[in-house]
Amino acid sequence: MATITRMAFTPNCAWIPNDAVWRDSRGEHVDPQQAIFLMLDGDNNSGEVFTKAAWECEGPPSFERRYGEFVPLGDDAFDPSEGRIDLLPDLYVVKIDERDHWLDPVVLSRTTRLFGVYVFDRRQHIHICSFTPCYELHFLGSQWKCPADLSDEDRDGLWNRIHEGDCQSEPVSYWDKADIDRFLEVGCKAGCLPPLGAEHGGFRLDGITAVTTQDAIEEVREAHSQDEF
Repeated sequence: MATITRMAFTPNCAWIPNDAVWRDSRGEHVDPQQAIFLMLDGDNNSGEVFTKAAWECEGPPSFERRYGEFVPLGDDAFDPSEGRIDLLPDLYVVKIDERDHWLDPVVLSRTTRLFGVYVFDRRQHIHICSFTPCYELHFLGSQWKCPADLSDEDRDGLWNRIHEGDCQSEPVSYWDKADIDRFLEVGCKAGCLPPLGAEHGGFRLDGITAVTTQDAIEEVREAHSQDEF
């Protein structure tokens, strides 16, 4: 007789108590150590939510996700007045060719490729005056390639000009989900531009510890200031 093996418990959302914040000067950010990780068996819009113990023992779900909202089921151990459930961030970096958007003749003469680098949460779908969902892209900065014979002095001047232009860029933009999903079909590695000839590419970010999208974006910004994605 065939037996069905349940897949392993894979956290994709978390119960966040109201008091789960870092006690810093702002007191805004959730402490991941105080969150209880849960598994949504379904998609972003619907499914049942299990604790690890319930999932492994084939117990009942604690919540149900209906049309994007978490609804408690029965006598649940989690009191909605004492906290909330959030989907865990699923962050991706996407790089988009933006060289044609630059008007600075010095930047154009000293670069052969120039991409905007963005981070976004693939689990968050935003509807802006359309029936189709969008992703909320957070601008991290530009990444470029310049001729090998460019002098160190010209490279430094180029960095200053691009940095100045980046400071004037919109910090957040919205792109159609279908377009970005198509962009991600072209893979690229951290620190590298998309393959030669490609106008876009991206990859999934691993190692993020934050349990809310806002905190995860800030975590990425801090990492990006020390390294290049």
